[in-house]
Amino acid sequence: MVSPLVVLSARIGPLTPFETGIADRVPCRVELRPLGSREEIVANAAGARVVILGAVEPFDAAVFPFLPDLRMVARRGVGVDNVDLAAAAAHGVTVTNVTDATVDEVSDHALAMLVALLRGVPAAHDAALRDRVDLARAAVDRSRPLGRTVLAVLGGGRIGRRLVAKAAGLFREVLVVDPFVTAVDGARVVPLAEALAVADAVSVHTPLTPATRGLLDAAALAAARPGLVVVNAARAGVVDEDALEKAARAGVVAGVGLDVTTDEQRWHSVITDGFTNVILTAHTGGRGALAQENLRRRCAEQVTDFLLGHKPDGVVESAGDGAG
Repeated sequence: MVSPLVVLSARIGPLTPFETGIADRVPCRVELRPLGSREEIVANAAGARVVILGAVEPFDAAVFPFLPDLRMVARRGVGVDNVDLAAAAAHGVTVTNVTDATVDEVSDHALAMLVALLRGVPAAHDAALRDRVDLARAAVDRSRPLGRTVLAVLGGGRIGRRLVAKAAGLFREVLVVDPFVTAVDGARVVPLAEALAVADAVSVHTPLTPATRGLLDAAALAAARPGLVVVNAARAGVVDEDALEKAARAGVVAGVGLDVTTDEQRWHSVITDGFTNVILTAHTGGRGALAQENLRRRCAEQVTDFLLGHKPDGVVESAGDGAG
């Protein structure tokens, strides 16, 4: 009998003892293969019983018919918007994710960006590099103490709640926007329009779903309080970046922090053109000294349990808690 094949996406490789260790507990082959496109998935995941992937490999409805041996897709991370869950279920494929391995890292990352942007640190840093002390002072002079500002957290999932817990003692008030949540310790749950009308900063922690795509669009930003700071450490599609760029250039938005973006180059241009209160972090919010080890270990445990015939933890029943 041929041993089951476990394929790890080369984009999130290399193989480590966590992945190769799966074969120490259950007879299988563990291989690293490119899965960056539908064509690569069809060619390189052929024959795989399990695929371990990251945030961008396109496991949509088009690929599943070509993978008749596939029984599990293990997302080494939180968001599963790159996996068609309905198609996976129709083909008898179990989908798992690791929901809490990077909760502290992402919430810390978002909070760091929020504080820096509200204080005007990136703009002051840029001015100092150009020996423009006047501009550095102006950037900071516009700031107010955190204790007099209001933070709106979009998404009341694990990461959103952890951010609330960390921010509640820093901000005058913390609001949460989430239609599926009725109460969050340390915050008031309010509709989006109410939050934007009073918030000095918004931090995005929702999954990317049809309902949340473009949640922060031109209309929402136009209705927001002038001088808003926008931070997104969830999924790029939740924020309409065309609208966000226009709002930044118009002075409606005072600061932008993006761990995820659909087009990073546009923000290079925005910074070059003089809007310098911007932080770009290249989707590193979930990284840290312990985070990657935890992700690898937890994901490998899920795969091992599945191959041993047990139900792994982290089985995704729906789009659910996605990025937050």
